[in-house]
Amino acid sequence: VIKLSLADDFNEQTRLEKVGEATAFIRATLKEAAPRVAKNYVYRVSIEANQIFRDISGNAERTLHWTEDYGIELEEDGHRRPFQNLSGGEQMTAALSVRLALLKQLSDINLAFFDEPTMNMDAERRENLAQQISQITEKQTFNQLFVISHDDTFENYVDNVLTLRADE
Repeated sequence: VIKLSLADDFNEQTRLEKVGEATAFIRATLKEAAPRVAKNYVYRVSIEANQIFRDISGNAERTLHWTEDYGIELEEDGHRRPFQNLSGGEQMTAALSVRLALLKQLSDINLAFFDEPTMNMDAERRENLAQQISQITEKQTFNQLFVISHDDTFENYVDNVLTLRADE
């Protein structure tokens, strides 16, 4: 009986050692793969953000880059400008493009809220953004988009408009 108990204990110890080795291997593999996975996601988000940026800005001559250190750069005529050197409208468009790309690439959430997305944008960019936002639902990238804005540019591109007015 003692021999059988010792044999069972030895078998259990051997099994647990194998589980420990497999767990250590999986952890090491994941730790090694994590930077590559992150780099791949940054690359995919960058491509998507660039396309959105071009659609909103109406300019295919410039390239938006979401960098590996999660910065935003805009390339034009072979020169890259960091986020802080962009105009207010360019910053808003670039940041919005990256946010939308992140939602599309990394989430199953088909709902997005935009709070004053046209701030610091000129009339052409506001119009392009409104068109792009309406196309996002048509392409079924997002099922529902909510735009909160003082800007009436969106009124021609959305299904429903709620107007709130302060009551005296």
